Amino acid sequence: MQNRILGIIFSTSFTLFMLTSTVIASSTQDIWKHHIKAWDSRDLDAIISDYTDESILILNNQIFRGSSEIRSVFLRLFKVFDNGKNRIDPVTIDGRIIYITWHFTPNDRQKEYYGTDTFLIENSKISVQTIASRLYDTKL
Repeated sequence: MQNRILGIIFSTSFTLFMLTSTVIASSTQDIWKHHIKAWDSRDLDAIISDYTDESILILNNQIFRGSSEIRSVFLRLFKVFDNGKNRIDPVTIDGRIIYITWHFTPNDRQKEYYGTDTFLIENSKISVQTIASRLYDTKL
């Protein structure tokens, strides 16, 4: 009898875990779709709506906190990325994590820059984003 009860508890817990994981992945996917659509259309307000005042963006070891500071980063990113061609590799989403790699070639075609972004999603918002690329060593 005790083994049967433990089996039911385990089965129920596993089912709840799987349902929760599916909902998290779906929500994460929705956040990504919204974020990349806003990025592609350069809709600053839509991008910032993905963050909170507690969100953190780390760009090449510089920390930007909250919507206001993150807004200023995206204003600069738009200026950089509007002067070249960007290609994003297929996105990786796992639970609350989004990971992308991208390749940017400036209009002057001096060289291609490679970069990565990682996003942590909490409560349907981007809680933490990291961005790393040699592009920002000279452009921002």
